[in-house]
Amino acid sequence: MASQPLTFAPGDDPIGRVREFVGNPALRALVEQFGGSWPAGDLPEILRALVEFSAVWDRRRGASRLDIPDDADSDSERAMAAVEQLGLCDCAPPQERSYDWVLVLGGLAAGCHRRTKHLAGLLAEGVIETGGICLLGSFRALRKDELTSSTRFASSATTEADLLLELATREFRSERTWTVDVDGDRTVTPRVTQLHARRAGKPEVHVFAARSSRPEQRAANTADTYEQAAHALRFLPKARLLLVTTHLYALYQHFDAVRVLGLPHQVCLETIGTPPRTGDRIWPATWYLQEVRSTLQAGLRLVTAAESRRPTR
Repeated sequence: MASQPLTFAPGDDPIGRVREFVGNPALRALVEQFGGSWPAGDLPEILRALVEFSAVWDRRRGASRLDIPDDADSDSERAMAAVEQLGLCDCAPPQERSYDWVLVLGGLAAGCHRRTKHLAGLLAEGVIETGGICLLGSFRALRKDELTSSTRFASSATTEADLLLELATREFRSERTWTVDVDGDRTVTPRVTQLHARRAGKPEVHVFAARSSRPEQRAANTADTYEQAAHALRFLPKARLLLVTTHLYALYQHFDAVRVLGLPHQVCLETIGTPPRTGDRIWPATWYLQEVRSTLQAGLRLVTAAESRRPTR
């Protein structure tokens, strides 16, 4: 199917894309393929039931995505056909020429590298222009397998924040120096330590390491980094933001962006993913099914937030 841009502007129906995702026949087919039955009820009820059912696709169990096994079987091709119809393999180009800010979302080391290079290419080729670039992450320690791959592009990085700072320096070259502020102890309490590195220029470049909203459970997640960026950069209403991530995460991270940035700050959002065939990386069906679950969870969070904002009679 053709790629559909992930966009949101103030005044848009914030849950229209969630409704479209849930109403896609491919999702019902996927649920039935894995032994489920389609739930009854209104949109929130259906989402709650689907989130509960989607535990069947949860191969992380709270661990890293790098721990997701590749359990290839005879139904993987059928599952991938449904995933493609759901849009998780889409890669739409930027829809606008100019953005006030571009946010590069953090994550695993190789993904951060692909996203940063993708944005650098868009800027170098004149596809887009922007006044500011922000790389968002945390002080999550890089795993051994990440350290092995990151030696090619960020040889001294030991955390996600280190990695993003090295990538920003490498891909967005400048003779200007970084100003770096750290609040907390990155060694002792990395999950509640913040970093804000900034470098003046055109565009200005920022790197954030966000505090976790649940430090006892995890490092900062995507929503935490959105909130820190909004607080530090003070996005103006109707500012145009482009979010750059990896294609299979784009939909759920867009839903979270609408909830955390679009609704409360009234900014215009567009989310793009890196091309699925970037480099030699091929994602197995188990990874995509994990992100179907992530999309359902983010959709439920967005619907809940949107309903809470409706005026009561």
